[in-house]
Amino acid sequence: MHELLKSWKDFEESLDNKTDEKLQNGPTLEIRIPAEHVTATNRQVRGGQLWGTDIYTHDSDLVAVLMHTGYCRPSSSPPPGAIQELKATIRVLPPQNCYTSTLRNNVRSRAWGAAIGCSYRIEHCCIVKKGGGTIDLEPRLMHISALEPTLAPVAVERTMTTRSAASNALRQQKFVREVTIQYNLCNEPWVKYSISIVADKGLKKPLFTSARLKKGEVLYLESHTKRYELCFTGEKVLSNGTSTTSHAPESEQEKHHHHSSHAPMSERNPMERNNIVDMFRWSRCLKPLPQKMMRSIGIPLPVEHLEVLEENLDWEDIQWSQTGVWVAGKEYFLARVHFLSPN
Repeated sequence: MHELLKSWKDFEESLDNKTDEKLQNGPTLEIRIPAEHVTATNRQVRGGQLWGTDIYTHDSDLVAVLMHTGYCRPSSSPPPGAIQELKATIRVLPPQNCYTSTLRNNVRSRAWGAAIGCSYRIEHCCIVKKGGGTIDLEPRLMHISALEPTLAPVAVERTMTTRSAASNALRQQKFVREVTIQYNLCNEPWVKYSISIVADKGLKKPLFTSARLKKGEVLYLESHTKRYELCFTGEKVLSNGTSTTSHAPESEQEKHHHHSSHAPMSERNPMERNNIVDMFRWSRCLKPLPQKMMRSIGIPLPVEHLEVLEENLDWEDIQWSQTGVWVAGKEYFLARVHFLSPN
């Protein structure tokens, strides 16, 4: 911030004739950002330290600006270890009369209605690799119009926020919950994705996401263009270095044969009884279908309606973040989430 202001002040003093054309051709600065700071959990990014669109206030956080302009994606995970830093070239510009707010690349900039200090814009950005060499990055200047259609389903974010009202003194002392509704790819209301929806609810195991899936619920998640399904597929029993998969309870005849041909349960190795792992399946829905049709077809959906991406997953193979989910080491960015049950 201080370097920007100093550069702008020195530039202004060096001009004899301060025309608009000359002022727009301000000095450039090269700024290097260590890779570990290029993350959506960066304090300035989380705090929304970002004012303007294309041209930003001098106190806007550079990492937030790079995410807003699409040079890097807003992710809670740090960049790969091979990346040493980002090198950004910015041009210092005169203060603007106003700075507009837009939603770009899932990052919302803020508005400011007065000239302040100076401004800047991104001229160039590249990756600097640890082994040497650079990779040029290109901006993705996607944005969402301030005026959204109200009926037609769209592939971009369209939200509606509702807040529960506190009706008495006791309820006013509690936290007010805020729920954000989005319209899914079939124009049905779903909840906007957040990590709190899939996080385990305290110590109540029946409310854990894995427990809900095991009871028969199926979790559907959407990006702005695709729909995914996460479901429970059965249990895998590990014993003596081998594994067998069980999907349904045994019949009475199988139970009788099982107990008559093996040692009593009390005499068996307790590890054989306890080493049971839940298995899950991660799939992409070939076509987003309305919920009523999904229930008529069957939930979870039959395999002919899916592209199975990963199966026989342990729950530890599924890691949730603020912006999406990592499944077997691959990241999927998410916008909406919904639990569905067969009944």
